[in-house]
Amino acid sequence: MPTITLRLELHNPTKVKQDMYERMTKVNTAFANWLLNHPELKCEGDCYGR
Repeated sequence: MPTITLRLELHNPTKVKQDMYERMTKVNTAFANWLLNHPELKCEGDCYGR
């Protein structure tokens, strides 16, 4: 199963902003990967019309 990595663009970076953006990126990436692998949301068959 593929994983998703999210990157947030940082404007006028400061140490506090960098730390917060890094934390947000980790939390959002973890959530996106959890959602991608959630058993109730797994695609079976022709889910994307391909």
